[in-house]
Amino acid sequence: MESNAKNVDLRLDNIEVLTTGMAAEFVNGILDFLLFQRRQIPFVYKTYKYYVDKWSEEGESREQQSFSHYQLNQQRSKAKATKDSISDMRELIRQAFRTSAVKSLRFLFGSNTFMPTEAYTLHIPHDSISRLHFCEHHALPEGRINQSLLSLLTCEQLYNLFSTELNATNVFLEMELLTNAQETQQDAANLVPMEVLSQLPRSCKNVHLHLLHDGKSSSTEQMSCCKELAIYEDLGLLNLDKPTEGCGEIMECGQPSKESCSGWWQADVIVRGFRAPPNQKNGDLWSS
Repeated sequence: MESNAKNVDLRLDNIEVLTTGMAAEFVNGILDFLLFQRRQIPFVYKTYKYYVDKWSEEGESREQQSFSHYQLNQQRSKAKATKDSISDMRELIRQAFRTSAVKSLRFLFGSNTFMPTEAYTLHIPHDSISRLHFCEHHALPEGRINQSLLSLLTCEQLYNLFSTELNATNVFLEMELLTNAQETQQDAANLVPMEVLSQLPRSCKNVHLHLLHDGKSSSTEQMSCCKELAIYEDLGLLNLDKPTEGCGEIMECGQPSKESCSGWWQADVIVRGFRAPPNQKNGDLWSS
């Protein structure tokens, strides 16, 4: 690991069972947190989305009566494009966790991926992710995500970084996916394979966020909540709840195959930060 990198542990102690859906939502929470803290959006994502969606509900049928109205709609169009790209990136992260074993992700802030200004690498505890629990029955409340993210605000290593100014720029997403050595990863939508992971320049602020979760405390023997669903009763009536011959060896939940290998993929979704120009009145922009 790079010598100038800042390593921050982010413990998920308030999560009993870590599912793929929870992991995806937690990563999306970190993305929202970084976009707001690094001033790529003027509000937290939930509030930002509310304002932009409100514009869409009002419609765009108003006649332009002055140049100021034209400028206002131009800025709103840019704000909407930023919101749409954030939504696409969030959905891409959810899809990646549903279909693949995500080992790590990297958010790059900068004009391009070769000379980024800041880089945030998220290390996923994929060995602790349970794939035997339905994520909808272990939905992670937004309050718990915010509670875990509070530790980033009080982190001394990140204080100086978050205190610096960062202009509106692009945000890129790169993901390291685990695949079986005997199989080739199919080209996923909006993902482009990377032959070599690009090296970060020395001037880049490099932060590694290590997500930590104790999977032993939520073993499948202790957690039987999902087995109380009606579908398990139906399987019992059909005698399908017993392991068949040749299925005696079961991998631990979330544990990748010993022959698995990892590869890096780049998302073609790019978030372009939005910031109103200095001469634009915020009240005019965000009011209906």
